[in-house]
Amino acid sequence: MVRKIILIVIDCLRADHVSAYGYGRPTTPTIDSLAERGLLWEHAHSASSWTKPSVTSLLTGLYPGQHGVFRGIKRSRDRLDNRTDALSPECPTVAERLSASGWACGAFINNAQLDTHTNLNRGFATYEPHAGKADPLLERFEAWWLETRDQPAFAYLHFLEAHWPYKPRRRHVTMFGGDRDTNCFRGFSAKDFGKMRRDISRGERTLSDDELVQLTQLYDGSIRRLDGKVKRLLGMLDGWGARHETAVLVTADHGDELMDHHSIGHGHTLYDELTHVPLIAQIPGRSTGVRHTAPVSHVDLADTITDIAGIASDGGSRSLLNEYRTVDDVGAELCIRNRYTQTVRHGRWKLYRRFKFHPPEGLVTDSTHSPRAWLDEFPHDVTCELYDTESDPSESNDLAAADSNGRFVNDLNAMILRADRWWDETTANAPTSEAMDIAVDERTVQRLRDLGYID
Repeated sequence: MVRKIILIVIDCLRADHVSAYGYGRPTTPTIDSLAERGLLWEHAHSASSWTKPSVTSLLTGLYPGQHGVFRGIKRSRDRLDNRTDALSPECPTVAERLSASGWACGAFINNAQLDTHTNLNRGFATYEPHAGKADPLLERFEAWWLETRDQPAFAYLHFLEAHWPYKPRRRHVTMFGGDRDTNCFRGFSAKDFGKMRRDISRGERTLSDDELVQLTQLYDGSIRRLDGKVKRLLGMLDGWGARHETAVLVTADHGDELMDHHSIGHGHTLYDELTHVPLIAQIPGRSTGVRHTAPVSHVDLADTITDIAGIASDGGSRSLLNEYRTVDDVGAELCIRNRYTQTVRHGRWKLYRRFKFHPPEGLVTDSTHSPRAWLDEFPHDVTCELYDTESDPSESNDLAAADSNGRFVNDLNAMILRADRWWDETTANAPTSEAMDIAVDERTVQRLRDLGYID
């Protein structure tokens, strides 16, 4: 019987840098061992490519277009305060569902994007968005665990160590052929990475082959260092004699680009280096060593967690453990000012669709309604890309652009129809189309500035 559930979210961990997903470097031996003794979904995808909308989808089971949480922090028109969106009370979280059934819920997070202003703390009796780096975070988790050891409990742990600035131990860089102390990015701060990313996106800078090698060594070393923290966590469970009653799930909020599409970082596109994430679960009483090949989404995790807890879903189970579950199209969404991007995946095909809206002067679309409503409100341009993810997993060959003889026109049109249907259905099933608009305190703004997100 499962009485404990631990959800581990590793910030910025792309699936193709996890050994269990075929990566050539031994970045994740502990996570690999979980996969060997549990379940692995080969094609799991986040619902967006940066933390706040992605984690909101993970904790609610709703796509960004359904829960409405799209925006980062921006200044209000009168410049008097900083504003962003937050989860509406109409959208329940998985923690609210669990706590209503008597589960203790605790969250231990190291990411300012998930501070209490998001309303993601709803349902968590303990919610620590500034729990610190991995070791102090685990200490806080340990104290909470011991307090709740006699009742069913759900813990959400969010680690930031694979996020820029990558700071692995010397030995972790050495094992991947690098030298941390001479690495050209050794002294980079988060602000330095943020500036470099902006310069690259503007075409003012690029990375040489050697620079990319050194950056990747730091990234992989950071993953290996964090894998050791997962090992420490599992050792804690063994020490408490709790492994037999504890389900452990490991995933990421999104990936990180390493010049795959001529940029670095995250939150700017929906290509697979940013949305293809690991998803591994070790659940007492479940089969071991099973690899699922059908595409799945983070929006399936909320029902999966309540299913593990033995709690019925209110709206029909999307649980990944439901053997009668139908395979749905998998989407992802991103909104940046007057631009909205979506991807829809069906079988081998992935449609990548960008909308650029032209609202009246002075109006920013992401401050009003949902992207679906903008179609009727504002003039817009649309561009589409089509990828065969089986023959072209790196998404380097846009079949829509290269299709001079019309070979793929039927596939493109079919995917556009599927995307339209997916968008209509998800919007129609939304508890709300608008998030709350709230002010954010300067302390949170400064924390995000320290991460390189705000100039």
